[in-house]
Amino acid sequence: MMLGKTFRTLLGGATLVGLMALTGCGGGLSKTVDVTNGEYYTEEEFKKLSKDQRDAYCASLDAELASLGAAAGDAQGRAGQAQGQLGDIQTEVRNLQSRYDAAKGDVDRVQGDVDYFEGLPKTHTVVNGEFLQKISGYDTIYADPAKWPRIYRANKDKISDPNLIYPNWVLNIPRDWPSAWTVQQDEYLSKIARYWEVYGDSTQWTKIYEANKGKISDPDMIWPGWELTIPRGAGGL
Repeated sequence: MMLGKTFRTLLGGATLVGLMALTGCGGGLSKTVDVTNGEYYTEEEFKKLSKDQRDAYCASLDAELASLGAAAGDAQGRAGQAQGQLGDIQTEVRNLQSRYDAAKGDVDRVQGDVDYFEGLPKTHTVVNGEFLQKISGYDTIYADPAKWPRIYRANKDKISDPNLIYPNWVLNIPRDWPSAWTVQQDEYLSKIARYWEVYGDSTQWTKIYEANKGKISDPDMIWPGWELTIPRGAGGL
């Protein structure tokens, strides 16, 4: 009889302890966690907490949740600012791309012109029926019959009379804007300045004179064979 009573007493005590644990009325846990470091109780551990421990734990969770919410709000605000900055950067990139495309188009056009002019012939072989004006008028020469004197001036060693040229002659076709000039017989400063490949304007002779004062003492007197500097500015003029 005594053994049975003792067994019933132990069984009732165990049941009571289990009930207390489930209802949070137990003595709690000695283990503590730091929610701010990402430490949490397991479900089983939580069941064993005392009421005070649960209240403190829940308060810690609420505080951490509020902190995370605030951090999330700040992060969202920064993300919004970053999104705005990204939009500004994307707009600037599009503007830069547009300017780059326009500049590249200009460069390509200039390069195309350069390639074209560099590909133009620098000599011309005379064929039957040609004369200097006709040759000068070809698109691949000067596209202007009136510019024939430049061909004549560049080939005076061969052409004595500009009205007489002969088949199979190979004529030089100058392409540059000369930065120097060798004075020929009967030339003077205003005449040289009038040549279209020089300045195309006789009144610009003073530029030549100013650039060659070390050689020219009297602008009305220059001599064949002199090498004169032809000053060049923007656009080859």
